[in-house]
Amino acid sequence: MKAYLAGPDVFRADAAAIGARKKAACRAYGIEPLYPFDQALEGFAPGAVSPAIFAGNIAMMRAADVVIANLTPFRSPSADPGTAFELGFMFALGKPVFGYSEHALPLFERMTDGVGREALVVLADGRSLHFDGLVVEDFDLHDNLMLIEAIMASGGSLHTAADAADPFEACLAAASRLPG
Repeated sequence: MKAYLAGPDVFRADAAAIGARKKAACRAYGIEPLYPFDQALEGFAPGAVSPAIFAGNIAMMRAADVVIANLTPFRSPSADPGTAFELGFMFALGKPVFGYSEHALPLFERMTDGVGREALVVLADGRSLHFDGLVVEDFDLHDNLMLIEAIMASGGSLHTAADAADPFEACLAAASRLPG
């Protein structure tokens, strides 16, 4: 089985080392990892790097049997938007989607973290209005419902710091149990 490793790990200064650890963990479960950071991008003109990364990632996702997506909040209370795209792309291809997060709190709690519930306006219908004037999604889900429901509908699973000591490894264990 081949797994595309989606997530913002590629933006970390130690992306190669993180990738090496995650790829080794995949192999321990009999999973062949496809890690976007492994693409050879030398020799491209400056304006050609972005399209090359996109094309390479699409090719890797098409070659993968599953995606294991890092949904740990990235530069906001929510998942990395590129990872969200990749999760949706794999769902649209009909492939199992697995997600994990090093964060334990559901999205609603993260949206109010630092603001406090007292800063929210509670509407007559019970929904909460964030200080930005928009309703805060409160389905007790780890992230936006479209991400989480895609994971569940695909036959995959979500693992967070609330339910697993190592959420990434919990995904690997679950993916390794897929038939075929």
